[in-house]
Amino acid sequence: MMKSKFTLQSYVRSCTLISNNQNPIRLMLNPKTKFNDIMKLIQIVWRQNVQQLRLFLIDGTEIEEKDLINIQKGTNLYAQLKNDDNELSNLKSEYDIIKRVGEGGQGIVYLGKHKVTQELVAIKKISSSKQQNLELERLEQESIILKQLDHKNIVKLHEKVVCSNQKQVFMIMEYLQGGSLLTQANSQLTESEAKHFCKQVVEAIAYCHEKKIVHCDLKLENIMLSSLLQKEIKIIDFGVSNYAGQPLITENIVGTLSYLAPEVLSSSYKQIYPPQDVWAIGCIIYGLVFGKLPFDGNNPSETYRNILSCNYQIPKKSVSKELLQLLSSIFVVNPKDRANIFDIQSHNWFKEYAKIFKLNLSGFNVRIGRSSSVTKMYSSRKSYDEDQGLIISHRKIVFSRRSVTRLDKVSYVAKIK
Repeated sequence: MMKSKFTLQSYVRSCTLISNNQNPIRLMLNPKTKFNDIMKLIQIVWRQNVQQLRLFLIDGTEIEEKDLINIQKGTNLYAQLKNDDNELSNLKSEYDIIKRVGEGGQGIVYLGKHKVTQELVAIKKISSSKQQNLELERLEQESIILKQLDHKNIVKLHEKVVCSNQKQVFMIMEYLQGGSLLTQANSQLTESEAKHFCKQVVEAIAYCHEKKIVHCDLKLENIMLSSLLQKEIKIIDFGVSNYAGQPLITENIVGTLSYLAPEVLSSSYKQIYPPQDVWAIGCIIYGLVFGKLPFDGNNPSETYRNILSCNYQIPKKSVSKELLQLLSSIFVVNPKDRANIFDIQSHNWFKEYAKIFKLNLSGFNVRIGRSSSVTKMYSSRKSYDEDQGLIISHRKIVFSRRSVTRLDKVSYVAKIK
């Protein structure tokens, strides 16, 4: 019987394990090596009680346990260690704080850089002493949902750190520096340019809805550009997101008035459903194409009435027939009759060569409202800023913006007379 030349020894590779403020360790990898084996070695050599281990290549690529079999001889592996006894110290040892980039009612946002990978991150610091129990629950819900989402057009949550004293929470997130789509909507985009952004939003939300996740606060301010040079968008702020069919955790309506669907304003609204995201996407599409929001009135009361009656107008602008048909299928009062996100994703408007023509409203089934008093997105009426909380029909609409790159002022509640 011929003896096989294969030996386990031929698959043993000598690598170097590196971490901040520690002497390098010679690490011998074999086909059966697990993260637990590496953690035990670290505990012996570096004398650290490691609760969690993350490994990276020199280019910043994170290594999972299943990838260890493919690590080549001579590779340097950077170890990021977690010790629950001193989370804040761990955070400071892993990231350099470059500058403060935002501050608001929820806390402070810093620009940070990972000391090993050099990756820029947004570090959101929330003091739990300032938060209500509901707000802390939403932070936990946001982190749980974001950990389930892996899409190029959805912001990534790297980790959430809760200090052992429970007084501070840190959200380490992907850093986005291109600004929100609100600025793009005010820059007079062509229909083709608007379509480029809208397609990414629709694909990201279709991915969410496949996972039964409803964003619940879609708006231009919650869609960010990755950078000033790229036209790739990222959807942020999943703090009020939930799973389809789940009951509301509060009697208050959460969201921003101009983007709320009619059913959300109804007293019978008791559960989370995907059609409310679809309505908000319609508002985003309209806003990017026309530079204004479809249902904004002279005051919140008028906006409220416009939404309930689906009262909007198409401005005099050259747009495609496909766009008019798409908006007509979205802005439907009954959510059961409204197009779903997959209908929108496959709509003809998103095909590459939709014909643009001089608008002629005759002959098209487009919902045209009676009121022409729509407001520009940068309104001079600060008293009715989009970030206000509103009480409509004696029900609260509470909104708190969570931005990855900045935090805004504390929202407040104003009464409509």
